[in-house]
Amino acid sequence: MVTVTKYLTQVDLKRKICGCNEEEKLKILFKEVNESELRIKPEKGMTGAYILREEKIIASCNHCKKVYFLMTTFEGGIKEQYISIDSVELFDGSMRQLRQVINNMFDEHDSEIVTVATDDHAIKVLDKYEDEEKIVTRYVYLNREDKDLYKDLLED
Repeated sequence: MVTVTKYLTQVDLKRKICGCNEEEKLKILFKEVNESELRIKPEKGMTGAYILREEKIIASCNHCKKVYFLMTTFEGGIKEQYISIDSVELFDGSMRQLRQVINNMFDEHDSEIVTVATDDHAIKVLDKYEDEEKIVTRYVYLNREDKDLYKDLLED
C-alpha cells in the first residue's frame, strides 16, 4: 500500500531528531519505501494485517531548515506500532546539491510500474507482488513543493 506522509513529528519517530528548540516537524522531501503487508487474519481486513516498512528518508526541519538523511524501520498493525531509527545523518551541502542528490535518487528508478505526479509531489511504484499471504510494494516519493529546495530555480 502506498502512503504519503508530508511531515514527521517527534511523536511519529518516538524521539527528537533536530537539535533546534522548536517542536519537531520534519518535512519529507524524498523517501524510498520497501513495504511488506502480511495478511495474518485476512478476514479482518486491515486490522488483521501486520506491516513491515523500511524507509530511506530525506527530510528538513520546518523551523531551522537543517536537512537530515534517515533510515527507519516500522513494524506493526492498526493497534500497535513500533518504529526504529536505524541511522541519522545531517546534510551539510547547499540546497542545489541536495536537489541534485534527490533528483538522482528519484531518477535512478526508471523501470517503474506506474508514476503518479501532481503539482506538489511525484510517486513511482517500482514493484508490487501480491499473493494470499502478503503484499510487497516498493515505491519512491518526491516532494516537489518545498520552496527552500527550489528557491534558486524560482528566482531565475
